Amino acid sequence: MRRALSLFLLLHLAGSAMAQTAPAAAADVRVMGITLSGNRTTKARIILREMVVNEGDTLAHEGLYQRLERSRQNLMNTGLFNTVSVLPLYLDQRHVMVEVTVNERWYLWPAIIFDLADPNFNTWWLTRDLDRVNYGLYLYRYNLRGRNETGYIKAQFGYTREFAFRYKVPNLTRDQRWGISAGMSYEEQSEITTGTVDNLRNLVRYPFGSNRDQWNADVEVTLRRNHDIRHIARLRYTQAEVRDTIIHSAVDYFEGPATATRFLALGYSFVWDRRDSRAFPRRGHFQELRIDRLGLGIMDLSAPGITTMYATTKRWVHLHAKWTLGLSARGKYTFGMPPYFVQEGLGYGNFVRGYEYRIIDGEHFALGKANLILQLVKPRTYRVEHIPIEAFRTFYFALYLNLYSDLGRVWDSRYAALNPLSNRWINGNGLGLDLVTSYDQVLRAEYSVNSQGDHGFFLHFTQPF
Repeated sequence: MRRALSLFLLLHLAGSAMAQTAPAAAADVRVMGITLSGNRTTKARIILREMVVNEGDTLAHEGLYQRLERSRQNLMNTGLFNTVSVLPLYLDQRHVMVEVTVNERWYLWPAIIFDLADPNFNTWWLTRDLDRVNYGLYLYRYNLRGRNETGYIKAQFGYTREFAFRYKVPNLTRDQRWGISAGMSYEEQSEITTGTVDNLRNLVRYPFGSNRDQWNADVEVTLRRNHDIRHIARLRYTQAEVRDTIIHSAVDYFEGPATATRFLALGYSFVWDRRDSRAFPRRGHFQELRIDRLGLGIMDLSAPGITTMYATTKRWVHLHAKWTLGLSARGKYTFGMPPYFVQEGLGYGNFVRGYEYRIIDGEHFALGKANLILQLVKPRTYRVEHIPIEAFRTFYFALYLNLYSDLGRVWDSRYAALNPLSNRWINGNGLGLDLVTSYDQVLRAEYSVNSQGDHGFFLHFTQPF
């Protein structure tokens, strides 16, 4: 009886001890404050705006670490920092401080312009014509006033002469939900595309001056209620004039046989962005819906009178420590018949890999991409202490192998008779190397084979998704 009583008391004491210690181990922790360091230029409120953990929050341990990592990703995605660390400093089992340490980038960039006028590097390499190169100077100022504001002026010469400026304030109000951006540009071009035959561009050049003059001005207002969702409203003014020779080559370049156009465009975009890295994502998703009306009946002169709708969805599935599956689908639908000046198919910003030399004009398009990414060199950050400027001492490097397949189609009701790739599905497959380095730079070297049996080596300077 005594042994049974002793065993009962021992088990009762052990149970009491476990009852006292288990809640402490699994207890929520309270965030007592957030400390910042390394932000010599950036205002504290700009950093705190990206944090999804705040002073006074009470969280489970697992939830705390998830929020700390998401906060670090948000801060890196601002493009303001080379590196960011967001770490907990435990005061005791139930109370924690959050330490945020940033390494700021260089914010003033007098960048030399050396851009190719062709849709991509490979198209330009066919001729290697230096007359088809744009050159000039950008003067960028990022993080103006330490508030993540951006301003730039641009003077470009060569194939296209362009002069422009823009100013962006993403955190206009005290609650940092509303932002505004405005800009203007003027450009003139002696050679322009007036159509396609056999999915190759028909280029018309005027050797003694400009073939097209164009003025643009726009203002955008953004609303960011939370960290991942943005609403964007925009108003844009466009005015353009061309020489008579353009209308002789393409009577539908503007609306009818007009040599000039002028119109206002009103648009709205919804963006849901939850990528771990905007430079080269490996987890997360991205969705965008965009609607634009070109021609409002105010100030119209041969206005397009169309409505366009774009939709994009992307997802990255982290299969393994070194493997990522990236899937994306995007498309455009046009309500009305667009003049050639504003129509868009595949071949410029959107294209099927393996068809870099081809332009597929049309009113609507669909494009899907699948990328199986293998990490060859783990992302690493190096410090080079002998560089005199702190913003350039941090060097980032990562290398990936990319196995990909693209599928696309353009619906064309006007030019299809002259362009065999219209109104049919086309496919491109290949293997590539993706180099990601400092300041969000991406270099892709790819070998592609398309559904026509054409193959080749291609270079690109954007992410593959």
